[in-house]
Amino acid sequence: MKIRSWLITLTLLLVCTVSMSSAQEIVVIGGAKYTIHDVVKGETLYSLARRYGVTVDEIKGANEVLAEGLKAGQRIKIPAKVEESAPQSVATPKVRVHKVIKGETLYSLAKANGLTIEALQSANPHIRKGLKAGQLIDIPLAEPSQGEATPDLTSAPTSTESGKSVEEKPAAEQAIAEPTTEQQPLQSVFRTLKQGERAEVALLLPLGSEENPAQNYLDFYRGFLIGLDSVRMAGHSVNLSLHNTKHDYNRVTEIISSGALDKADLVVGPIYEDELIPVAAALQSKGTPIVSPLANLTQSVGNHLFQMSPAPKFKLEKMRGMFDGSKRVVIISTDNVDKEFDAEVRSMIKDTSYVVEHKYIYEHPSIIEKREKEREKMREQGLEVDETPSPSDMSPLLRGEQPTVVVITADNEIEVDRILAAIASANIALTARSQRVVPFVVFGNNRWNRYRNIDRAILFSNNVTMLSTYHARRSEPKIKAFDKRFVEEFGALPSLYAYRGYDAAVVFIKSLYGAMETGLEGAHSMPLLTPYTFETDATSGVRINNQWIKVNYNSNFTITTE
Repeated sequence: MKIRSWLITLTLLLVCTVSMSSAQEIVVIGGAKYTIHDVVKGETLYSLARRYGVTVDEIKGANEVLAEGLKAGQRIKIPAKVEESAPQSVATPKVRVHKVIKGETLYSLAKANGLTIEALQSANPHIRKGLKAGQLIDIPLAEPSQGEATPDLTSAPTSTESGKSVEEKPAAEQAIAEPTTEQQPLQSVFRTLKQGERAEVALLLPLGSEENPAQNYLDFYRGFLIGLDSVRMAGHSVNLSLHNTKHDYNRVTEIISSGALDKADLVVGPIYEDELIPVAAALQSKGTPIVSPLANLTQSVGNHLFQMSPAPKFKLEKMRGMFDGSKRVVIISTDNVDKEFDAEVRSMIKDTSYVVEHKYIYEHPSIIEKREKEREKMREQGLEVDETPSPSDMSPLLRGEQPTVVVITADNEIEVDRILAAIASANIALTARSQRVVPFVVFGNNRWNRYRNIDRAILFSNNVTMLSTYHARRSEPKIKAFDKRFVEEFGALPSLYAYRGYDAAVVFIKSLYGAMETGLEGAHSMPLLTPYTFETDATSGVRINNQWIKVNYNSNFTITTE
């Protein structure tokens, strides 16, 4: 079946931020009581529903004008509860003012004050995209619980087994409450689907608009569809609902409040962590598995979350042999340093006595040639000559005996290209003069994959090794088959985003029928060429892929992976 013939419903929801103030009055229309509410900027249907104790559908049903979305300045009807005999009063929430200090996050403040992140954001619409040091924000004072508690990011997900609710503690909490030298068995927290049972899957992507589509995420969606087709061919029934988040936090909260995710067996996305957090909070009590396909999660908590990209902490294990002190390390920097990459490398270095620092400064070949001619004349005249090499000459760094790891920390495509070219040139020149070149590799920054103007052949001549979160070699049979299918369906070559979309569908939808029961703990999968093995982070409870891929560009123009 051609994928382009599938009918996938794309729901586009208009949303606003939350505000705490509005004008209101009670009226009776057709025998029913309504609170008249004047919409102000920042309010959403979800916030109004929670405030007045009704559902979003009840508000929509009473107001045809909301078919085009909620807008500031509208006057709408809010259904009043039957038992109410007087207008509902809206109490001013009790708050205390807090000055944000450096390092505080929405999660840390919510946890410290017994609140949800949503409650903080509702009280402070201006902090939806994060906190800044020095900001003044309102901290709602907690009221005694009068009913069912709002799901909290720090609480454990629940699952139903034999009709009973089973509550799980996060792994970090278990370790504190039940110290033991024996490994605790992992309890089932996810529902396993039976063969033939239909899987309800929700996909949340920032697809942009018809006029300005987000190509990378459109590729992800297309790859996901091909993966979905593979799952269906394996005999599974799947219903996919697609939601365009448009990289808008408020749109995400509107999707949540509409109930569109309530029956999902699996949620993939949102892409960005600030938009994923409210989804995780809303589905925490249901134990619905939520997949972050691209982001490295730093604030999210909950063992119902899966992170497909490997976390930075797993890099050290992969590169341990390079920076264990057995090899000389040459760090080549410029005025533009990738500080994050530089810090990662230095954190892996065990013995600084083997580190050589070199500041690269570009000099045009004509300048170097002119200087060398002047030096030659001085030598002929018997004058003392300054033999200091040009800062763009890599020859001195490649002489010697000890195996060497060269690290280029420049954060500029032109500079990286020039340094790689200088290393290759020095290697050729030394070899031509029969001078020994040390065995060396260049440890590359995986961000180089984004560069478009670097000649890939130079990676082979410099023995470049780099870590990658994803790898797909087009010469491999699996990738060839995928590429052929993608071109047939969509008339274009796939990007890495398409491959990741395929992996997300195959790994997680198939796991709903078995492996998901144990949270994929210890399960290993490789749909295309990228492996996935998930382990639970002891602090956050998030299940993170620990598989970085080491890609080696060999001097014989072959690529090997580890």
